[in-house]
Amino acid sequence: MKNSKSRAMVIGLCIALIIALLAGCSSQKEEATGSSGASASQETSDGMADGGMTNLTGYPITKEPIKLKAVVSYSALRPNMDTTEIWKYVAEKTNIDLEVEVLKDAEKVDLMFASNDFPDLILGVGMNANQLTSAAEGGQFVEIEPLLEQYAPTWSSFMKENKLVYNGSLAADGKLYGVPYIDFAPFDRNLRDQWIIMESWLKELNLEIPKTTEEFKNVLQAIKDNAGKGTIPSDVIPYYFQFDGYVGGQFDIYGSFGVYVTSADYLYVDNGVVKDQSTNPMIKEPLKYLRDLYQSGLIPPEVFTDDGNTYVSKISSLPPLVGSYHSYANRQPELGTAMGPIDSGNGQKPFIRSQAYVAGPANTAVITKKNKYPAATVRLLEAIATDLELELTVSRGVKGTLWDYDAEGKAYQLFWEEAPDKMAENSGKLGLHNSFVALKDQSFYADKWKELSYDVKNTRAWAYEHVYKDAVLPNDMVYVEGALGADDVSLTNQYRTDLTNYRKTVFADFITGRQDIDAGWDAYVKQMNKLGLEQFVELRQKAYDVIAK
Repeated sequence: MKNSKSRAMVIGLCIALIIALLAGCSSQKEEATGSSGASASQETSDGMADGGMTNLTGYPITKEPIKLKAVVSYSALRPNMDTTEIWKYVAEKTNIDLEVEVLKDAEKVDLMFASNDFPDLILGVGMNANQLTSAAEGGQFVEIEPLLEQYAPTWSSFMKENKLVYNGSLAADGKLYGVPYIDFAPFDRNLRDQWIIMESWLKELNLEIPKTTEEFKNVLQAIKDNAGKGTIPSDVIPYYFQFDGYVGGQFDIYGSFGVYVTSADYLYVDNGVVKDQSTNPMIKEPLKYLRDLYQSGLIPPEVFTDDGNTYVSKISSLPPLVGSYHSYANRQPELGTAMGPIDSGNGQKPFIRSQAYVAGPANTAVITKKNKYPAATVRLLEAIATDLELELTVSRGVKGTLWDYDAEGKAYQLFWEEAPDKMAENSGKLGLHNSFVALKDQSFYADKWKELSYDVKNTRAWAYEHVYKDAVLPNDMVYVEGALGADDVSLTNQYRTDLTNYRKTVFADFITGRQDIDAGWDAYVKQMNKLGLEQFVELRQKAYDVIAK
């Protein structure tokens, strides 16, 4: 009996010891993983992370090849983002194989956020503040700032030193979940869209590049009148824009009349105060001008219905189809050229739109809780920021095709978006541009990159230097925004939807002549106020203050 009791006591002690050991292991595992799944903070004694998979320095980034699933939104300029050769280069150099799925439309992006069916890594999908906040609050994303401090010191320092970028990337909970695309070239940040006009057609018609609104209308009329003659196609579109699109929209027409619009919400900043331009009576003048162009057959009805990919397709057509359009890049640099803002003669200074020195865009690399290798992922982001060849391959494309080194070791461009034929021909070798991270800050342009295009007519750099440098809107007038709380975001979206739908409908009616501008103006303003314009602007001011103050 005594021996039996002793054996029972020994067995009990062993069981207790096993339970304690298991509890300790469980505690250590929880400590290593964290509530967000960020196991990267735990390093092994052999100088590796992610459970021993990820090297802390050097290449390859991981001990063995790993696969990360990622998603990105479709781009007509880069239709092969899932199969481009750059991923083979990345995998061979880092041991990280990015398996990329291209989401063809916004509905698929919305569905992903609604279902929380995320991959390991989210690239550029146009994530809005509401989607970021909801997913973060639901524990779907990994807080990235601690990982940057540990594994990506270059990114960590940059974010801390650039308030607009950092504040503009934060979620409503004040935490950082993503890394942005950064391009601080002056011809990128200081200019939004170029205003392109088909110079080859002007030469055929013995016309000069227009400098006033009257001259612009006359040039468009001449193009229309000569449809089917010379190189002007019979189905020519004299003037084309993507109605109310932040990219490709008609906002530089407004700016030519002194009505400065710096966001798709019709906002601008006046000495730190966010102001609405959609109900500014001064906007009636450019609306009447657009109405005259439309009624003269110089603007097609499709400007109100074409989507972004259709817009890009038409303005990139070779031979050209469009006489004048708005675009980040000149799509036919051998035929079209940049023109400045045109003077309306109303005494207001005409400006072309600029951009602030913010992320362009933010959150182009967001790690989800499904990602088993957060340290490796962040080390990849750091490598892109510090390894010039890797960065340019991921951002621009294959070395020797899109870019190369000069004798001094600086990188330079071979071709870019100004050559759509070459972009299409080499679509399988293109990088992701602003659909994935890059860190092209001021030091990049000073020390690593040789910009040859300043001297090449009709490139964006040339256009900025020779056409726009003294005609761009001051950066501090450009509206920027930070993240708000869930309730504010929900309210903002509700107001935005109602205001945008109504404004676009009425402005389309004004431009097409279905409503008289003067007769319908007061009723329009009254309804905008009824739909919550004042409250919307207050919320936009709050979002501006988050990032700018």
